Amino acid sequence: MICNARMYALTPAITDAWRTLLLRVGQRASLAWDYEPHAAPAPMRSLWDRGDNACVFMCGLPFITETPRPILLAAPVPSAPRYEGRPIYFTEFIARADGAMTDLASVPAGTRLAHMLPESNSGYNAPRHHLLTLRGATGVSPFIRAGQPTPTPMAVIQAVAEGRAELGVVDSYVLDLLRRHAPQIMAPLRTVATTVASPIPVLVASPGSSEDEAARARTALLSAHEDEVCRAAMQQLQLARFAQVRASDYSVLAERQAESERRGFSLTEETAR
Repeated sequence: MICNARMYALTPAITDAWRTLLLRVGQRASLAWDYEPHAAPAPMRSLWDRGDNACVFMCGLPFITETPRPILLAAPVPSAPRYEGRPIYFTEFIARADGAMTDLASVPAGTRLAHMLPESNSGYNAPRHHLLTLRGATGVSPFIRAGQPTPTPMAVIQAVAEGRAELGVVDSYVLDLLRRHAPQIMAPLRTVATTVASPIPVLVASPGSSEDEAARARTALLSAHEDEVCRAAMQQLQLARFAQVRASDYSVLAERQAESERRGFSLTEETAR
């Protein structure tokens, strides 16, 4: 069985902290699992489809729409004040700090947007719904796609930093980790808009996994902040704790997706239905 934090394993130092944390969680649960890096460019889907996932991060949108659904373990609670001690996150629209873009109020048609695959909540679904809410039922996205959808948040960030896109959409917790551990990456960028909160990606086990083992992993995650080794790693990862969540908490993501599709609103011009 494996554990994995690929979604948030952004630099070697961050990856080391996740490895330490998740392996320690496994020890505390008396479960033998290995840390599987599954580094980019390997697709996230090929990780989520494995049958030996014991404790793996999964985006909330595919989690709630997947059949059969993975076994829900727990969700992280970022420690920064804006998360209010809750298992939530946001999408930030980022632009170059030396550019003219300061908000989304008057974005010209044809603006290039770097985004992730449609299965991503933070990299596609949440910013699409945000724009739909801003522009109303008759609105049309002002954005064109900056090349192909990118498979990782880092690729979105690079597209904006290198001038291949005027804007990008990125998970706020990703950006918070980079602001602490790799400030040189974030220095050329600024946030020009932020979406409403979404339930944050969850740690899951593969469908069909042992319910007893999943329960032990869940208990170890929920009490991780009480363990010295886990707590030190969590401080590096800007986590306060892990929280118990329900699958129904993630239904809002599918509802927002359905609303955007029902109203024919696409994030970028090339992906319009």
